Amino acid sequence: MFYLGCQWLTTILVVTLSDDFDNSGALAFAMATGIVFASIALYKVRTFQVSDVGGEFSGQNYVAFRFVTILAAFIVCVIYLSCIADARSYLALSLLYLIFKADESFADVLYGIEQCHERMDYIGKSQFIRGIVSLAGFAIPLMLTDNLAIAIICMALSCMMVTLFYDIPHARLFEVIRPRISKAQIVHLGGACFLAMLASLCANAIVSLVRQYFGIVDGQELLGIYASVATPAVLVQVAATYLYSPMIGSLAKTRCELGRSAFLRSFFKILGLLAVVITVVVAALSIIGDPLLNFVFGTRIAPYTYLFPYVLASTGVIGLLFYVNDVLIIVRRMRVLLVCDLISLGIALGSAVVLIPMYEMNGINIAIIVGAGFGVIASIAGVLFKGRSSK
Repeated sequence: MFYLGCQWLTTILVVTLSDDFDNSGALAFAMATGIVFASIALYKVRTFQVSDVGGEFSGQNYVAFRFVTILAAFIVCVIYLSCIADARSYLALSLLYLIFKADESFADVLYGIEQCHERMDYIGKSQFIRGIVSLAGFAIPLMLTDNLAIAIICMALSCMMVTLFYDIPHARLFEVIRPRISKAQIVHLGGACFLAMLASLCANAIVSLVRQYFGIVDGQELLGIYASVATPAVLVQVAATYLYSPMIGSLAKTRCELGRSAFLRSFFKILGLLAVVITVVVAALSIIGDPLLNFVFGTRIAPYTYLFPYVLASTGVIGLLFYVNDVLIIVRRMRVLLVCDLISLGIALGSAVVLIPMYEMNGINIAIIVGAGFGVIASIAGVLFKGRSSK
Protein backbone atom coordinates (compact mmCIF):
# COMPACT_ATOMS: atom_id res chain seq x y z
CA MET A 1 0.00 0.00 0.00
CA PHE A 2 2.81 2.38 0.86
CA TYR A 3 4.63 1.62 -2.39
CA LEU A 4 1.54 2.18 -4.53
CA GLY A 5 0.80 5.33 -2.57
CA CYS A 6 4.23 6.64 -3.54
CA GLN A 7 3.58 5.69 -7.16
CA TRP A 8 0.36 7.69 -6.96
CA LEU A 9 2.30 10.67 -5.63
CA THR A 10 4.43 10.61 -8.78
CA THR A 11 1.27 11.25 -10.80
CA ILE A 12 0.49 14.21 -8.57
CA LEU A 13 4.01 15.63 -8.81
CA VAL A 14 4.03 15.37 -12.58
CA VAL A 15 1.00 17.67 -12.53
CA THR A 16 2.09 20.10 -9.83
CA LEU A 17 5.62 20.44 -11.23
CA SER A 18 4.42 20.93 -14.82
CA ASP A 19 2.79 23.89 -16.53
CA ASP A 20 -0.11 21.86 -17.97
CA PHE A 21 -1.52 18.33 -18.11
CA ASP A 22 0.59 17.18 -21.08
CA ASN A 23 3.25 15.49 -18.94
CA SER A 24 0.53 13.83 -16.91
CA GLY A 25 -1.05 12.50 -20.09
CA ALA A 26 2.29 11.22 -21.34
CA LEU A 27 2.98 9.46 -18.02
CA ALA A 28 -0.55 8.01 -18.00
CA PHE A 29 0.04 6.68 -21.52
CA ALA A 30 3.36 5.13 -20.44
CA MET A 31 1.75 3.60 -17.35
CA ALA A 32 -1.01 2.07 -19.46
CA THR A 33 1.64 0.49 -21.67
CA GLY A 34 3.45 -0.64 -18.52
CA ILE A 35 0.35 -2.59 -17.51
CA VAL A 36 0.50 -4.50 -20.80
CA PHE A 37 4.22 -5.10 -20.29
CA ALA A 38 3.77 -6.32 -16.71
CA SER A 39 1.02 -8.73 -17.74
CA ILE A 40 3.45 -10.50 -20.08
CA ALA A 41 6.59 -10.15 -17.93
CA LEU A 42 4.87 -11.46 -14.79
CA TYR A 43 3.24 -14.16 -16.94
CA LYS A 44 0.88 -14.83 -14.02
CA VAL A 45 3.62 -17.08 -12.59
CA ARG A 46 3.48 -15.66 -9.04
CA THR A 47 0.17 -17.34 -8.24
CA PHE A 48 1.33 -20.56 -9.90
CA GLN A 49 4.65 -20.35 -8.01
CA VAL A 50 3.07 -19.82 -4.59
CA SER A 51 0.48 -22.55 -5.19
CA ASP A 52 3.17 -24.99 -6.41
CA VAL A 53 2.91 -26.92 -3.14
CA GLY A 54 4.45 -30.03 -4.74
CA GLY A 55 7.69 -28.28 -5.75
CA GLU A 56 7.29 -28.96 -9.46
CA PHE A 57 9.74 -26.15 -10.27
CA SER A 58 12.65 -24.70 -8.28
CA GLY A 59 13.45 -21.10 -7.43
CA GLN A 60 16.19 -21.18 -10.06
CA ASN A 61 13.63 -22.22 -12.66
CA TYR A 62 11.25 -19.42 -11.77
CA VAL A 63 14.04 -16.79 -11.81
CA ALA A 64 15.33 -17.97 -15.19
CA PHE A 65 11.84 -18.07 -16.62
CA ARG A 66 11.25 -14.48 -15.50
CA PHE A 67 14.17 -13.33 -17.67
CA VAL A 68 12.53 -15.07 -20.64
CA THR A 69 9.18 -13.41 -20.03
CA ILE A 70 10.71 -9.95 -19.54
CA LEU A 71 12.44 -10.25 -22.91
CA ALA A 72 9.20 -11.39 -24.53
CA ALA A 73 7.35 -8.48 -22.94
CA PHE A 74 9.85 -5.98 -24.36
CA ILE A 75 9.46 -7.38 -27.87
CA VAL A 76 5.66 -7.34 -27.73
CA CYS A 77 5.47 -3.83 -26.27
CA VAL A 78 7.88 -2.34 -28.81
CA ILE A 79 5.66 -3.68 -31.59
CA TYR A 80 2.55 -2.53 -29.73
CA LEU A 81 3.90 0.99 -29.17
CA SER A 82 5.06 1.37 -32.76
CA CYS A 83 1.47 0.71 -33.83
CA ILE A 84 -0.42 2.98 -31.41
CA ALA A 85 1.98 5.76 -30.34
CA ASP A 86 1.27 8.80 -32.54
CA ALA A 87 4.17 10.85 -31.17
CA ARG A 88 7.85 9.99 -30.77
CA SER A 89 7.91 11.52 -27.30
CA TYR A 90 5.24 9.10 -26.06
CA LEU A 91 7.12 6.19 -27.65
CA ALA A 92 10.42 7.16 -26.00
CA LEU A 93 8.89 7.81 -22.58
CA SER A 94 6.96 4.55 -22.68
CA LEU A 95 10.11 2.56 -23.51
CA LEU A 96 11.95 4.20 -20.61
CA TYR A 97 9.08 3.39 -18.28
CA LEU A 98 9.31 -0.27 -19.34
CA ILE A 99 12.82 -0.39 -17.83
CA PHE A 100 11.28 0.54 -14.50
CA LYS A 101 8.56 -2.11 -14.93
CA ALA A 102 11.16 -4.74 -15.88
CA ASP A 103 12.93 -4.30 -12.55
CA GLU A 104 9.60 -4.39 -10.74
CA SER A 105 8.69 -7.62 -12.54
CA PHE A 106 12.00 -9.26 -11.65
CA ALA A 107 11.61 -8.36 -7.99
CA ASP A 108 8.21 -10.09 -8.05
CA VAL A 109 9.74 -13.53 -8.65
CA LEU A 110 12.03 -12.98 -5.67
CA TYR A 111 8.97 -12.05 -3.63
CA GLY A 112 7.44 -15.36 -4.70
CA ILE A 113 10.38 -17.25 -3.22
CA GLU A 114 10.04 -15.35 0.06
CA GLN A 115 6.29 -15.93 0.17
CA CYS A 116 6.75 -19.68 -0.35
CA HIS A 117 8.96 -19.65 2.75
CA GLU A 118 6.45 -17.54 4.72
CA ARG A 119 8.65 -14.44 5.00
CA MET A 120 6.41 -11.79 3.51
CA ASP A 121 7.85 -9.33 6.01
CA TYR A 122 10.87 -9.11 3.70
CA ILE A 123 8.51 -8.24 0.85
CA GLY A 124 6.88 -5.51 2.91
CA LYS A 125 10.22 -3.94 3.82
CA SER A 126 11.33 -4.05 0.19
CA GLN A 127 8.14 -2.34 -0.95
CA PHE A 128 8.54 0.31 1.74
CA ILE A 129 12.10 1.08 0.65
CA ARG A 130 11.06 1.05 -3.02
CA GLY A 131 8.32 3.52 -2.30
CA ILE A 132 10.73 6.03 -0.78
CA VAL A 133 13.50 5.72 -3.36
CA SER A 134 11.13 5.64 -6.34
CA LEU A 135 9.40 8.80 -5.19
CA ALA A 136 12.66 10.60 -4.47
CA GLY A 137 14.24 9.28 -7.65
CA PHE A 138 11.35 10.66 -9.67
CA ALA A 139 10.60 13.94 -7.87
CA ILE A 140 14.09 15.38 -7.39
CA PRO A 141 15.25 15.03 -11.03
CA LEU A 142 11.87 16.31 -12.29
CA MET A 143 12.13 19.35 -10.02
CA LEU A 144 15.74 20.07 -11.04
CA THR A 145 15.49 19.41 -14.77
CA ASP A 146 11.77 19.64 -15.65
CA ASN A 147 12.45 16.61 -17.86
CA LEU A 148 10.07 13.64 -17.54
CA ALA A 149 12.45 11.24 -19.31
CA ILE A 150 15.27 11.93 -16.84
CA ALA A 151 12.84 11.52 -13.93
CA ILE A 152 11.72 8.09 -15.18
CA ILE A 153 15.32 6.95 -15.72
CA CYS A 154 16.36 8.00 -12.21
CA MET A 155 13.32 6.30 -10.69
CA ALA A 156 14.19 3.07 -12.50
CA LEU A 157 17.84 3.17 -11.43
CA SER A 158 16.87 3.85 -7.81
CA CYS A 159 14.64 0.78 -7.68
CA MET A 160 17.29 -1.37 -9.36
CA MET A 161 19.56 -0.59 -6.42
CA VAL A 162 16.92 -1.97 -4.05
CA THR A 163 16.69 -5.15 -6.10
CA LEU A 164 20.45 -5.56 -6.17
CA PHE A 165 21.28 -4.77 -2.55
CA TYR A 166 18.15 -5.91 -0.68
CA ASP A 167 15.91 -8.28 -2.62
CA ILE A 168 18.53 -10.58 -4.12
CA PRO A 169 20.46 -11.13 -0.85
CA HIS A 170 17.25 -11.89 1.07
CA ALA A 171 15.88 -14.30 -1.54
CA ARG A 172 19.23 -16.15 -1.41
CA LEU A 173 18.59 -16.94 2.25
CA PHE A 174 15.98 -19.49 1.19
CA GLU A 175 16.95 -20.84 -2.23
CA VAL A 176 19.65 -20.71 -4.86
CA ILE A 177 18.45 -18.07 -7.31
CA ARG A 178 21.13 -18.37 -9.99
CA PRO A 179 19.07 -18.73 -13.20
CA ARG A 180 18.88 -22.30 -14.38
CA ILE A 181 16.26 -23.85 -16.62
CA SER A 182 16.12 -26.31 -19.49
CA LYS A 183 14.28 -25.84 -22.76
CA ALA A 184 11.85 -28.56 -21.70
CA GLN A 185 11.12 -26.71 -18.46
CA ILE A 186 10.60 -23.43 -20.33
CA VAL A 187 8.10 -25.14 -22.59
CA HIS A 188 6.40 -26.86 -19.63
CA LEU A 189 6.15 -23.78 -17.40
CA GLY A 190 5.35 -21.54 -20.34
CA GLY A 191 2.57 -23.86 -21.42
CA ALA A 192 1.20 -24.23 -17.89
CA CYS A 193 0.86 -20.46 -17.41
CA PHE A 194 0.30 -19.33 -21.00
CA LEU A 195 -3.48 -19.19 -20.87
CA ALA A 196 -3.34 -17.54 -17.44
CA MET A 197 -0.93 -14.92 -18.84
CA LEU A 198 -3.26 -14.19 -21.76
CA ALA A 199 -6.15 -13.92 -19.33
CA SER A 200 -4.15 -11.53 -17.12
CA LEU A 201 -3.31 -9.47 -20.19
CA CYS A 202 -7.02 -9.25 -21.02
CA ALA A 203 -7.99 -8.39 -17.43
CA ASN A 204 -5.40 -5.61 -17.16
CA ALA A 205 -6.25 -4.39 -20.65
CA ILE A 206 -9.83 -3.72 -19.54
CA VAL A 207 -8.57 -0.58 -17.82
CA SER A 208 -5.58 0.31 -19.98
CA LEU A 209 -7.20 -0.11 -23.40
CA VAL A 210 -10.40 1.69 -22.43
CA ARG A 211 -8.32 4.60 -21.13
CA GLN A 212 -6.06 4.59 -24.18
CA TYR A 213 -9.11 4.55 -26.44
CA PHE A 214 -10.34 7.65 -24.63
CA GLY A 215 -6.92 9.29 -25.04
CA ILE A 216 -6.87 8.58 -28.76
CA VAL A 217 -10.43 9.91 -29.25
CA ASP A 218 -10.38 12.91 -26.88
CA GLY A 219 -6.68 13.76 -26.59
CA GLN A 220 -3.81 13.32 -24.15
CA GLU A 221 -4.62 16.38 -22.03
CA LEU A 222 -8.10 15.10 -21.17
CA LEU A 223 -6.59 11.68 -20.49
CA GLY A 224 -4.13 13.40 -18.14
CA ILE A 225 -7.00 15.07 -16.28
CA TYR A 226 -8.83 11.76 -15.95
CA ALA A 227 -5.63 10.03 -14.80
CA SER A 228 -5.11 12.66 -12.11
CA VAL A 229 -8.56 11.92 -10.70
CA ALA A 230 -8.37 8.16 -11.23
CA THR A 231 -4.91 7.28 -9.93
CA PRO A 232 -5.77 7.56 -6.19
CA ALA A 233 -8.52 4.98 -6.77
CA VAL A 234 -5.87 2.37 -7.60
CA LEU A 235 -5.41 2.09 -3.83
CA VAL A 236 -8.79 0.31 -3.67
CA GLN A 237 -7.62 -2.31 -6.15
CA VAL A 238 -4.29 -2.65 -4.39
CA ALA A 239 -5.96 -2.99 -1.01
CA ALA A 240 -8.02 -5.87 -2.37
CA THR A 241 -4.99 -7.52 -3.99
CA TYR A 242 -2.78 -7.26 -0.91
CA LEU A 243 -5.59 -8.49 1.30
CA TYR A 244 -5.98 -11.80 -0.50
CA SER A 245 -2.46 -12.37 -1.89
CA PRO A 246 -1.05 -13.78 1.38
CA MET A 247 -3.91 -16.30 1.40
CA ILE A 248 -3.19 -17.81 -2.03
CA GLY A 249 -0.79 -20.39 -0.61
CA SER A 250 -3.17 -21.39 2.16
CA LEU A 251 -6.05 -21.70 -0.32
CA ALA A 252 -3.98 -24.06 -2.43
CA LYS A 253 -3.06 -26.14 0.64
CA THR A 254 -6.70 -26.25 1.76
CA ARG A 255 -7.75 -27.59 -1.62
CA CYS A 256 -4.96 -30.16 -1.63
CA GLU A 257 -5.27 -31.34 1.99
CA LEU A 258 -8.90 -30.76 3.02
CA GLY A 259 -10.79 -31.13 -0.24
CA ARG A 260 -13.17 -29.16 -2.41
CA SER A 261 -15.84 -28.31 0.19
CA ALA A 262 -13.37 -26.72 2.61
CA PHE A 263 -11.73 -24.92 -0.29
CA LEU A 264 -15.02 -23.41 -1.49
CA ARG A 265 -15.87 -22.24 2.03
CA SER A 266 -12.54 -20.45 2.24
CA PHE A 267 -13.00 -19.04 -1.26
CA PHE A 268 -16.36 -17.45 -0.47
CA LYS A 269 -15.21 -16.26 2.96
CA ILE A 270 -12.36 -14.31 1.37
CA LEU A 271 -14.63 -13.07 -1.43
CA GLY A 272 -17.12 -11.75 1.13
CA LEU A 273 -14.36 -10.07 3.12
CA LEU A 274 -13.05 -8.38 -0.02
CA ALA A 275 -16.51 -7.14 -0.97
CA VAL A 276 -17.03 -5.63 2.50
CA VAL A 277 -13.59 -3.97 2.58
CA ILE A 278 -14.00 -2.56 -0.93
CA THR A 279 -17.46 -1.19 -0.13
CA VAL A 280 -16.24 0.52 3.05
CA VAL A 281 -13.16 1.99 1.39
CA VAL A 282 -15.14 3.23 -1.62
CA ALA A 283 -17.70 4.90 0.66
CA ALA A 284 -15.03 6.52 2.86
CA LEU A 285 -12.91 7.80 -0.02
CA SER A 286 -15.97 9.09 -1.87
CA ILE A 287 -16.71 11.37 1.07
CA ILE A 288 -13.22 12.88 1.25
CA GLY A 289 -12.46 12.67 -2.47
CA ASP A 290 -13.70 16.09 -3.56
CA PRO A 291 -11.84 18.18 -0.95
CA LEU A 292 -8.75 15.97 -1.24
CA LEU A 293 -8.49 16.33 -5.02
CA ASN A 294 -9.09 20.08 -4.84
CA PHE A 295 -6.43 20.41 -2.16
CA VAL A 296 -3.85 18.41 -4.15
CA PHE A 297 -4.50 19.70 -7.67
CA GLY A 298 -6.17 23.07 -7.05
CA THR A 299 -9.40 24.47 -8.45
CA ARG A 300 -8.60 23.43 -12.04
CA ILE A 301 -9.55 19.84 -11.13
CA ALA A 302 -12.88 20.86 -9.52
CA PRO A 303 -15.07 20.26 -12.62
CA TYR A 304 -13.93 16.63 -12.73
CA THR A 305 -14.07 15.48 -9.10
CA TYR A 306 -17.56 14.06 -9.66
CA LEU A 307 -15.79 11.16 -11.41
CA PHE A 308 -14.06 9.94 -8.27
CA PRO A 309 -16.78 7.69 -6.75
CA TYR A 310 -17.31 6.01 -10.12
CA VAL A 311 -13.56 5.48 -10.55
CA LEU A 312 -13.44 3.93 -7.07
CA ALA A 313 -16.28 1.56 -7.94
CA SER A 314 -14.60 0.50 -11.20
CA THR A 315 -11.27 -0.25 -9.52
CA GLY A 316 -13.10 -2.17 -6.79
CA VAL A 317 -14.70 -4.44 -9.37
CA ILE A 318 -11.29 -4.94 -11.00
CA GLY A 319 -9.90 -5.97 -7.59
CA LEU A 320 -12.60 -8.62 -7.23
CA LEU A 321 -11.89 -9.83 -10.77
CA PHE A 322 -8.20 -10.32 -9.97
CA TYR A 323 -9.09 -12.39 -6.92
CA VAL A 324 -11.46 -14.79 -8.67
CA ASN A 325 -8.95 -15.03 -11.54
CA ASP A 326 -6.23 -16.15 -9.15
CA VAL A 327 -8.55 -18.75 -7.65
CA LEU A 328 -9.16 -20.15 -11.14
CA ILE A 329 -5.38 -20.56 -11.43
CA ILE A 330 -5.27 -22.44 -8.12
CA VAL A 331 -7.84 -24.92 -9.44
CA ARG A 332 -5.97 -24.93 -12.78
CA ARG A 333 -9.00 -23.84 -14.82
CA MET A 334 -6.84 -21.91 -17.31
CA ARG A 335 -9.13 -22.20 -20.33
CA VAL A 336 -12.13 -21.00 -18.34
CA LEU A 337 -10.03 -18.10 -17.02
CA LEU A 338 -9.02 -16.99 -20.51
CA VAL A 339 -12.55 -17.19 -21.91
CA CYS A 340 -13.98 -15.17 -19.02
CA ASP A 341 -11.41 -12.38 -19.29
CA LEU A 342 -11.42 -12.29 -23.08
CA ILE A 343 -15.18 -11.81 -23.18
CA SER A 344 -14.91 -9.24 -20.36
CA LEU A 345 -12.40 -7.23 -22.38
CA GLY A 346 -14.61 -7.36 -25.46
CA ILE A 347 -17.63 -6.18 -23.46
CA ALA A 348 -15.61 -3.34 -21.89
CA LEU A 349 -14.26 -2.09 -25.22
CA GLY A 350 -17.65 -2.40 -26.92
CA SER A 351 -19.24 -0.51 -24.04
CA ALA A 352 -16.54 2.19 -24.23
CA VAL A 353 -17.27 2.88 -27.90
CA VAL A 354 -20.92 3.49 -27.01
CA LEU A 355 -20.63 5.06 -23.55
CA ILE A 356 -17.71 7.48 -23.94
CA PRO A 357 -19.53 9.64 -26.54
CA MET A 358 -22.59 9.61 -24.25
CA TYR A 359 -20.98 10.18 -20.85
CA GLU A 360 -17.50 11.47 -21.81
CA MET A 361 -14.97 10.68 -19.06
CA ASN A 362 -17.48 8.80 -16.94
CA GLY A 363 -18.04 6.47 -19.88
CA ILE A 364 -14.60 5.02 -19.06
CA ASN A 365 -15.74 4.02 -15.57
CA ILE A 366 -19.07 2.59 -16.63
CA ALA A 367 -17.46 0.54 -19.40
CA ILE A 368 -14.91 -0.89 -16.95
CA ILE A 369 -17.63 -1.78 -14.41
CA VAL A 370 -19.75 -3.51 -17.06
CA GLY A 371 -16.85 -5.52 -18.52
CA ALA A 372 -15.16 -6.46 -15.24
CA GLY A 373 -18.49 -7.18 -13.55
CA PHE A 374 -19.27 -9.81 -16.16
CA GLY A 375 -15.82 -11.31 -15.60
CA VAL A 376 -16.38 -11.61 -11.83
CA ILE A 377 -19.69 -13.41 -12.25
CA ALA A 378 -18.39 -15.72 -14.98
CA SER A 379 -15.21 -16.54 -13.02
CA ILE A 380 -17.19 -17.44 -9.88
CA ALA A 381 -19.24 -19.81 -12.02
CA GLY A 382 -15.98 -21.25 -13.33
CA VAL A 383 -14.74 -21.91 -9.79
CA LEU A 384 -18.02 -23.58 -8.79
CA PHE A 385 -18.20 -25.77 -11.89
CA LYS A 386 -16.38 -29.00 -11.19
CA GLY A 387 -14.22 -29.50 -14.27
CA ARG A 388 -11.68 -32.19 -15.00
CA SER A 389 -8.87 -30.27 -13.29
CA SER A 390 -10.84 -29.70 -10.09
CA LYS A 391 -10.74 -31.91 -7.05
